[in-house]
Amino acid sequence: MTDDTTSTGNGAAERQRGIRMTVLAIVAMGIVLVAGFFYAATRARMMTAEELKSQGAYLYENPRTLPNFSLLDDRGEALTPTSMEGKWNLIFFGFTYCPDVCPTTLAQLKAFYQELEPAVQADTQIWLASVDPARDTPEQLHSYLDFFHPAFRGITGDFLEVHRFATSLNIPFTKIPGGGSNYQVEHSANIALVNPKGHSVGFFKAPLEISKLKRAFLSIREYN
Repeated sequence: MTDDTTSTGNGAAERQRGIRMTVLAIVAMGIVLVAGFFYAATRARMMTAEELKSQGAYLYENPRTLPNFSLLDDRGEALTPTSMEGKWNLIFFGFTYCPDVCPTTLAQLKAFYQELEPAVQADTQIWLASVDPARDTPEQLHSYLDFFHPAFRGITGDFLEVHRFATSLNIPFTKIPGGGSNYQVEHSANIALVNPKGHSVGFFKAPLEISKLKRAFLSIREYN
């Protein structure tokens, strides 16, 4: 009688353990499926070239190697092509004496940057490359950019080096004659895009729309 009771008890315990294991397996599978669905739902969709263009993003057929250059960042430290490696770089060419386009664009880039997830922010660098290096010293750039976002960085240096850098990224600019010390500089408001390998891969066409910029950027960084 005791043996039968013990056997019955052991059998019931085994069944309960089996049920618990089955329930745990189902729950674990459910978690995996939900996580997979969430990842797929939140992951940026791969866009075609035409779709990217509709969002204002234009990619080159082949990535372009940057020329050797020697510039300065807003901390007075040397800036070379290798300085662009390891992050996605969005480079806007403007200047601190710019009356309208530059502060507007930087405010838009600030709003765009703040909408990015922290992990995306961590490998995204936004730059203001000065088309007026004679007036835009590293200190001037640093103070100016700090007003928009402390993570933004500046580029300045010898005029010819800046011009060569801009030309390699298909960003034209020219100084307007006259005006004395209050001269202006005409420049493109497009945003050049350099990938973590330090290659120029395209640009975002002005005028910017933050939602389109974000959508296109997330797709590009996910699949390129």
